[in-house]
Amino acid sequence: MATIETLTLAECLRSDRVNELQLRPACAVSPDDRVRDVVRCMTERRTGCALVIDVGAGAAAASAAVPGDTNGNGRGHATGGPAGRLIGIFTERDFLARIVATGASPDVPVRDVMTSDPVTVNEHDSVGRAVELMERGGYRHLPVMGPAPSGPLGVVSVKDVVHYLVEYFPSNVYNLPPTPDQTQPAREGA
Repeated sequence: MATIETLTLAECLRSDRVNELQLRPACAVSPDDRVRDVVRCMTERRTGCALVIDVGAGAAAASAAVPGDTNGNGRGHATGGPAGRLIGIFTERDFLARIVATGASPDVPVRDVMTSDPVTVNEHDSVGRAVELMERGGYRHLPVMGPAPSGPLGVVSVKDVVHYLVEYFPSNVYNLPPTPDQTQPAREGA
């Protein structure tokens, strides 16, 4: 990453690349996995989304393991590029809006409730491009794609962007009160 002494934040957002951020591993799931199992994977990995990967048809899809999968259930993480094509993303918001709010069964396949063809960023895109896409689309998670045919490398989240900004302005961020516009009307104590 560039240093703040030589560049402004705007210049850093244009010059720093997404692959310089600490990418979050994500659950990589099959479109046929039940929502219940996908949410369990997200909970275990403490992530707000799962990437839905089409690894092929028939038995190959059912038996495919994802890099990082230690229990053989096909639910590894996206870091390292799971074999297959990214066809969707399933987020906490999808779960709330499409399962909880509608009363749908969590036993439906994730393909029925995922967001198809998610917006992605390339690993060499600027951090500014990722922020722009997140802001424009209202996204909290963006899959990060590597060179074809490697598939997704991980996920960049709003939290990652905040950590990126904290690196540039640590004293400004760490010294903010919980409510920045709040001021103490009078000194307390003696």
